[in-house]
This record gives sequence, C-alpha cells and structure tokens, in this order.
Amino acid sequence: MNIRFRPIFKDVFLTFVTQAIVLVTFFFIYRLLAKNFGPEGVGEYSLVRRVVGFLQPILLLGLGVGIPRYIAMSKDTEQRSSYIKTGAVAVIVFNLILLTLINLFRDYFAKMFFGSSDYTNLVFPFSFFLAGLIWHGLVYSYLRGRLFIKTFNFLQIINLTIVPTVILIFFDNISIGKLITLMGINTLIIAFLFSLSFIKEFFAPIKKRQFLKSFKELFRYSLPRVPAIFAWQGLLSVGPIFAAHVTSIQEVGYFSVSQSLLYSIGGVIAPLGLILLPKVSTLIVGGKQEVIKENLNFLLGAILQCSVFICFQLIIFTDAIVEYWLGPEFSGVISTMRIVSLAIFFYAPCAAMGNILDAAETKPINTINLFISLGVFLIVGGILLFLIKSFSPIISLSIALTSAISCLGILTYNSIRKIYPEKLKKDLNYLWIAILINVLLGSIAIFAKSFVASRLYYLVLFEVLMGAIYLSILWFLRMEWLREIPKRVFS
Repeated sequence: MNIRFRPIFKDVFLTFVTQAIVLVTFFFIYRLLAKNFGPEGVGEYSLVRRVVGFLQPILLLGLGVGIPRYIAMSKDTEQRSSYIKTGAVAVIVFNLILLTLINLFRDYFAKMFFGSSDYTNLVFPFSFFLAGLIWHGLVYSYLRGRLFIKTFNFLQIINLTIVPTVILIFFDNISIGKLITLMGINTLIIAFLFSLSFIKEFFAPIKKRQFLKSFKELFRYSLPRVPAIFAWQGLLSVGPIFAAHVTSIQEVGYFSVSQSLLYSIGGVIAPLGLILLPKVSTLIVGGKQEVIKENLNFLLGAILQCSVFICFQLIIFTDAIVEYWLGPEFSGVISTMRIVSLAIFFYAPCAAMGNILDAAETKPINTINLFISLGVFLIVGGILLFLIKSFSPIISLSIALTSAISCLGILTYNSIRKIYPEKLKKDLNYLWIAILINVLLGSIAIFAKSFVASRLYYLVLFEVLMGAIYLSILWFLRMEWLREIPKRVFS
C-alpha cells in the first residue's frame, strides 16, 4: 500500500524532526559543558545564552514574525526583494550601533545583564555570539517565509547542533569566553553562506515607491510585536539575570538549565507554529475560517492531553534525568527543575498557538498576554524574594516563572477561543480524562521507578511503553483528535 503524507504534514514532520534533533543535542551540549567546565562554567554559559536569547529577538525588530508573513504574501520578486532589503538594512545598521555601544560600556553592560562587572571579559565574546544568532534569525525568517522547509531546517541543524557540538568536542581546553566567541563566529559565517542563496534579491533594484510601501507595511506589523518579544524573552531571561544578583553562579546555572529544558520541550511543539503562521494566513485570506476552527479543535485536544502526560512523567523522573544528563554533582537542580516542569502543561499551547494569534489578528494580542504574564512573574517573584522570604532565591524565582507561564497559557487559550469559539465543556473533558489517566500511569511509574531508573535504556523503554499505553487508552475512549488527525495526515 502506498501511503503518502499530505504536503503540510511533510513540512511539519521534517521541522519536528529538526526540533527533536536540536532538543537531543541540547542535552548533549550541556552534558559536555558540565564535563569540561563544571557547574561554574555551565552557569556562565547559561547566563550568556539567556541574555542572548533575551536580546536577539528584540534586536531583530520584530522581523522574526514580520518577514515570514510578508515574504509569504509577496506577489512577485520585486515585492519580496523590497521586504528583505528593508528588513536587512534596518537590522544591520541598528545592531552595529548597539554592539559598538555594548563594547564601549562593557563594565556597565556586564553589571546590568551578567550581575557583576567580574564578567566583563564575557562581553566581547557575547557580541560575536549575539551577532551570529541575529543574522541566523534574519536568514531563517526569510527561508521560512518562502517555505523552503528543507533549507531552513538544515540551517537550524548546522548552527544549533553541529557547530556547538564540534567546538565543544575539539576545543575542550579553552575558556568559556573563547568557546562562546568560536560559536558566534561560526554561526555568523554559516548564516552568511546560506544568505547567498537570496543575495540577488537583496541587491536587486527596487523602485523608491515600492521600497517605502514595503517599509511601512513591514514595520507597521513588526514593531508593535517587539514589546511582545521583549516580554517573552523577559520571562525566560529576567529570572537568571535577577538570580545573578542574589545568588551564586552555580544556582544561576541550575535555574537556566531548568528554563532551557522547558523551552526545549516547547521547541518540539514549535514546528506547528512555524508552519501554521503562513498556512493560516493563506486560509484566512481565502475565507476558510471553519476549516481553521475544526482543525484547531483537534490540535488543542492533542496538545492538552499530550502535555499532561509529559508533565507527569518529567516530574516523576526529574532526579534520574538530571543524573544521566548532567551528572550526580548537579543534584541541586532537581527541586528547581520539578517546579519549572509544572509549567509545561501551560507552555505547550503557547508554543503551538501563539503564531495562530499573530496570523488571525493584526492586533498584537500576544503582546498584551505576555506583558500581563511578565507582570505576574515580577509580582510573584518580588513577593517571594523580598516580602515572604520563605524559600531560597532560586526556588522563589522558579515559582514565579511557573506562575507566569501558567497565566500565559490560560490567556492564550482564552484569546484563541474568543476568535474560534467552542464549548468549554469539550476542552475540560479532554483535560479531566488526561489527568485521571495520568494519575494512574503516574502511580505505576512511581512504583516502578527504582527499577526502571537504574539504567538509562530501561527508562527510555519504560517511557515509550507508558506513551503507547496512554495513547491506546485514549483511542479506546474514542478521543476525537486521535482518530481524526491520522486521517488528515495521510492522503
């Protein structure tokens, strides 16, 4: 029998595989860092990585969302060329100015973002790292807009997996600063080589009127989304930055690693958003709102029920994961990671459906939701750090982050349901069924933990078995999404 994937699912599947490779490599990279540099080195690298993650999307000026959308909507080469030229020139000029200022005032920058002027030596390496990832983001956004699925996934694999892994393996006796510099330079070079595929469009002659029109359209859409990026990256990066001011670099590393795990698991779901933004935009233009709503219902059901399973299993086996991943000397991260893992259930809908909100509405709904959530983080964190003081700073920040992500998940769900209404009872039914089943499966996991956690391959096989049992139960209970999605995947 000849079974073929429908084109959109081929794209999602390939992007999913890429994100899975990035996730696996993420674990391997931190394992190498832990082995070569110890807890302090992991802390320094994690802090730099989080600050880069905070600044990179902001310094892209919102074009990480704007360029894919408008490149995909372009009617001809001239229009497409004007969008990429406008975006690239603005990003290059803005970032050259900013990186110059960062290095001129490196003591001030280190104290503000790294928590101490003792880390001034990391500012110059940080500049290369930031520059490389900014250009990577610009190139990636263009390729995503053109739906060059294989090309932008290949770029991700090279820059986010191969480059850091090779450098860590072959340059294990260098300082963290030199390591970060090498990563940044190589990322920049590879992203530049990929940009050569559309360099002709960048230098193509464009009529002034077309250029100005594209500039207005692109930045009218993109700039209002910069605050959303700021708020989102704030949720991920303000915690480590605060932690650097109130605790040791080792505990900063614990908090950053926990965040990175959350972000990476969400990254596995991200392929849906990456592909759905241009696809949903096309359906909206075609007036196919009912098609979007129907498929959104199935998507939401899948996300709710699968994220509950991941959340339960990760919390139960956090200690085993840390031991196999980072080593027994990192046992201090277990409590932090368990608290942050609670946010996975709420983070999954955001990772999958945030792009749908951007496609469905010109109003920056994500911006509003993210700033409310960032406010929750600051309020909860402030109360726990400075008023109640019942927990350690890292535990307090972990609780604040989980509270903020939970708020964001609820707001995202509410926003989606305002645009594409559905009975709340149906979604709650998905949720309660998932919780009841996972209480049972979680009890089995706790009972079997001492045996299955004794070997890594035992643990992997056990989780595969638990996942298969879970899906089988859902199939037996006739969960609509589980029966409909396979029909829509294959043609």
